[in-house]
Amino acid sequence: MNKVINLHGDTTSNKAEWHGMDTEDLRRPGAALLVWLIKTAIQRGEKMHELAAALGVTYGYLVQLKKGIRSTTRVSEEVIRAAGRYLGVPAIAVRLAAGQVTLADFALPGDRFQRRVDNGLDFISKDPAYSFLLPPGVEKLDVDTKAALVVLYEGATGARLLSNRDHLLEAIEQLHDLLDVDLAPRVSKVAVG
Repeated sequence: MNKVINLHGDTTSNKAEWHGMDTEDLRRPGAALLVWLIKTAIQRGEKMHELAAALGVTYGYLVQLKKGIRSTTRVSEEVIRAAGRYLGVPAIAVRLAAGQVTLADFALPGDRFQRRVDNGLDFISKDPAYSFLLPPGVEKLDVDTKAALVVLYEGATGARLLSNRDHLLEAIEQLHDLLDVDLAPRVSKVAVG
């Protein structure tokens, strides 16, 4: 049985959970965008059909995105721009949350990004204050997940292991602050063994 995540934070509310995201929903690519949009709608006191109208889509289309029938990685440019206006952020932040772009998209072409990320993880593994935080089997994670670990380390220590990423760090921090939801179910399912 899927647990519904109450984005209100109010466990005593009798309101319908029309905005709820269950753990399966949170595992899907693009969950960050959906949570961000829904949380913003809640903060504004809007219902899902009002959010849909603001994005220029139907209520049914939003439900299809939420349930994975349609993919946020394939939403149109018009929807991306409308979501940016709705959220008050640049379109690139929406694309990042939708899973249309990844950390690797901001990197140098070829193996250079992979090597830089791997070098960053090697550096972290030698830091006695933080090495124990690296998950077992970290080398088997995808490059985006490994890059996120390096970026988190950079944020915690001030180290500069990846270059040309200050604007990306700001975007990630803004997304994290705006979402304020645990997307861990998606991350915890990564096979590391």
